[in-house]
Amino acid sequence: MRAKSVQDLHVWQRAMEFWKAIDAILDRPRLSSDRKLHDQLSDAADSIVSNIAEGFEQPTDRAFAKYLYTAKGSTAEARTRLQLAHLRGYIGQNEYEERDTLGDELARMITGLIKYLLRSNRRNRGLGPANP
Repeated sequence: MRAKSVQDLHVWQRAMEFWKAIDAILDRPRLSSDRKLHDQLSDAADSIVSNIAEGFEQPTDRAFAKYLYTAKGSTAEARTRLQLAHLRGYIGQNEYEERDTLGDELARMITGLIKYLLRSNRRNRGLGPANP
């Protein structure tokens, strides 16, 4: 069964879990006081779910995969920023590990979907005009 909306994709659901896990720590006073790290972490988390959603609406599998590469890069950035937050003492070891594990799983799921899309290489995903 093909996903009819981005919300049907397991990878998007996991991305939302990761986003929620990051969002849950962003309002902490110590992390909030480090505006640069706070904003970078927030932007990276937002980028993951946004790029999956934007990619889903693309007319070809290759175009979707391009957005997924960006989402995967943003996942790596978010994981790195979480590590920095941990090293600076803004989040504890367990909180860091839980979020990093979610991020690792998400990155693997994105990679799997990219591989699938590149193998299937549909030129018309039924979502609008296809590129030749």
